[in-house]
Amino acid sequence: MFNQLIRRGAALLALAISCHAGAATELVLTSEVAASHWKTRYMNEFAADVAKRTNGEVQVKVFPASQLYNDQDGLAAIGTGAVHMVWPVSVRLETLDPALGYINLPFGLSDEMMANECFAQGLTEMMSERLKSRQLQVLGLLRTADLFFIFRDRDVKSLADMRGAKLRVTGGRIFLDMVRSFDASPVSLAASEMSTALAQGAIDGVLSSPAGWSEMIGKTGKYAFHVPGMSLATYAVVADRNWMDALTDQQRQAIVDSMNAIIKRQWEEARAADAEAVKKMEQQGSVYRVADDAGAAEWKARADAAKKSYTDKYGDVVKQVESISQRCGVK
Repeated sequence: MFNQLIRRGAALLALAISCHAGAATELVLTSEVAASHWKTRYMNEFAADVAKRTNGEVQVKVFPASQLYNDQDGLAAIGTGAVHMVWPVSVRLETLDPALGYINLPFGLSDEMMANECFAQGLTEMMSERLKSRQLQVLGLLRTADLFFIFRDRDVKSLADMRGAKLRVTGGRIFLDMVRSFDASPVSLAASEMSTALAQGAIDGVLSSPAGWSEMIGKTGKYAFHVPGMSLATYAVVADRNWMDALTDQQRQAIVDSMNAIIKRQWEEARAADAEAVKKMEQQGSVYRVADDAGAAEWKARADAAKKSYTDKYGDVVKQVESISQRCGVK
């Protein structure tokens, strides 16, 4: 804790000095992932591109590894002037507006839907409008992964094999209800803790990404089971609405255009990276199983119970998204 406070103090001091030293507008982007994480690479690309598009008028300062704040605290700090942008996992938005759990519903979003620019833009605008009262603006969604289950010693081949399993999830009502619908027990743990908990037997498995499997869990998670389309996780790009409004039209458009350009290619690059990570684990002797169409239908039917508790409560959001889908020709 003390070291974290020291790092945060040093980062804030550096930020204050840089703001005082030049006339450029500072965009402070905080993140909890390490400097080596792929998301940080996109953040650095975003920083360079915004500087280029604005001829140096806007300078993005990236603070990875919770040097300033973790993502949840960063969201809370937007509006204070200390942070202007955060890219949290989208499940975090449920704490701001539970209705935004729509984007985390099982068998909800798909790569095909998000490849439709009309739909992606409409969904982003809907999310942004719901957060307007909090002075937050959503600029888009980055693809995290099509999540799947990873186990230490449980070779899951069907829904019945899930019974009684203790599974780590990122949190959020939607994910917790989904796991319970599969007759398993969800455990909310930080990503940094899941590998140790799995190795020690504190949990039986995790709901994670191919990158989490290959880079954080490794051979400890010998078995993986994937139900395609079950849980497409995303990062939300969230900005300080008041700060954005204070920019010139050209500066604001530069930020939006830069983000859109990154998002457009990031989805395809993320899918390719997922496939490479799975291939790497299989080559190391791990087992990767994928549910067939009949099996996936059984999982989907079970997950519908978890979805119903949401759709009954937030039918207005469901109708909004259905309207966007119809307008954009998405099935």
